[in-house]
Amino acid sequence: MASGDLPPVRSIEEALTRIEAVVDDLAELVGPGHLDGWNAPGVARLVEAHARIRRAAGRLDGVRYTLLPRIEDEGSWRSGGTARTFTSWLRVREGVSASTAGKDMTMARRLATALPATRERLVAGALGADHARVMAEVAPTSESRTDALGWLVDTRTGRTTTPEQFVQTVPVDFPDPAQDPDGTRTRDLVTAVLERAVAEGTLVTGEGLVLREAAALNADQFRVVARRFATVTDPDADDADDDKAAQGEFLDLSKTFGGYHVAGFLTDEHGLLVSTVVNAMIGAPAAEDSRTPSQRRAQGLADAARLVLDADQASPGAAIPPHLNVTVSWTELLTQVGRTRDGLCLTCGQGIPARGSRAGTTSTVPGLLSAGGAVFAETGGRAPRALLRRLACDSAITRIVFGPDGAVLDVGRARRTVTGQMRRAVIARDRHCVYPGCDQPPSRCEVHHAVRHWADGGDTAVANSALLCWFHHQLVDARGITMHWTGRPAADAGAGGLVETGWDFVDARGHHIRLPEAFEAFRPPRADSTADPPTAEAA
Repeated sequence: MASGDLPPVRSIEEALTRIEAVVDDLAELVGPGHLDGWNAPGVARLVEAHARIRRAAGRLDGVRYTLLPRIEDEGSWRSGGTARTFTSWLRVREGVSASTAGKDMTMARRLATALPATRERLVAGALGADHARVMAEVAPTSESRTDALGWLVDTRTGRTTTPEQFVQTVPVDFPDPAQDPDGTRTRDLVTAVLERAVAEGTLVTGEGLVLREAAALNADQFRVVARRFATVTDPDADDADDDKAAQGEFLDLSKTFGGYHVAGFLTDEHGLLVSTVVNAMIGAPAAEDSRTPSQRRAQGLADAARLVLDADQASPGAAIPPHLNVTVSWTELLTQVGRTRDGLCLTCGQGIPARGSRAGTTSTVPGLLSAGGAVFAETGGRAPRALLRRLACDSAITRIVFGPDGAVLDVGRARRTVTGQMRRAVIARDRHCVYPGCDQPPSRCEVHHAVRHWADGGDTAVANSALLCWFHHQLVDARGITMHWTGRPAADAGAGGLVETGWDFVDARGHHIRLPEAFEAFRPPRADSTADPPTAEAA
């Protein structure tokens, strides 16, 4: 039965009964068995149904927002003294959260006092619920902006006006005062002119001027328009909001189990700066990078910190540039960087006895407790084994000898495992991170002992060195990935712009790590080679 064939409703209760009956019908139609089988509606019908349901739900929200201020103003909710505010009463009465009740009342009050046209269009279905919410959240946020919503605007000029000023811009033949002594005909004529201007859209309120853009824009785009109206009508309020946001900025880094907990709030400016640098650092995901976007952003923030510290830009005048400091005994360093996650030697595959015990014997508990481990100098927290392997590849190492009583007997000079000349040679040969599909520049890379790890007796030489970005350096060390030189391919770039290198990667299971299949088919064939990579002279 069409809506026009239904008998008119006589009460809100009767209308709600009809709505509930229709909702029951819809619920049954989407129940088990109705959306499957031969008679199931096609996706086009489902798409249209979803849009109509959203539109109907928005109109119902508009009706709710119309009712709430009337219930509040009537005041009977105060009887019994169970709630001090109408929002609290609504939360208890309908079982909603305090947040939901507060948002509903803010929306209802603003629609009732400052946005009558918005509420009217929402109830009529001419405006979406999200668009109406944008108007309520952005437009009437100060006294000046609320007043501006009621301004009359001549859309021909874009300037504010008054009824008297507008009528004077329209050609109208006013009657002679002698023929209209009480002014009735003049008032009727002026009213007709104004009504026609409103109907044609020549004369609108400030609210109507903003709402004109809603039909052609989605809610996010419409927010930009509403935000522009708010800024133009009361820029001082924006300044106050900016000051409030700046005063509310904070960043907490709290040491917790297994890492750090990060919480904070940044202004739009600072948030955009951090977001831009993090996005610039992470770039496009490399081949076989299965991290989530959140995990990649966390890595990007750490990479940005490394870049600043490596370039000594944080404290250029300091005697010792700030950096990450790890304290570890020489024996422990050799033991940990040569051990897999399972406690096996990376070279021979046999178990590595704990420090303080002999092969074939069981270490005592005091021996285990006294063995110690690598710790961060600043916090005393445990340093991961994968970090030690990276430090052993490319870091500044200072030798400190302690006496029996803990006194420092000797402090050696800090040395870098890969010298400046060698590093330049490695960069000239590799040009970027050599992990398949990664093109991070040398400024974001460390030098990895590639063919044979330093802990396994590998030489610190160009032929045994390769550029790996911070993420892939950690990945290679932590997962026991091996590398060997196969010779530079004929082309520097494969299909899709991914850069090829002369390094071959093999995971712990013996599988070669290569570019994705889409690029594999376009890679120029090459014969595997066991030749050493170019030396410093060749590079």
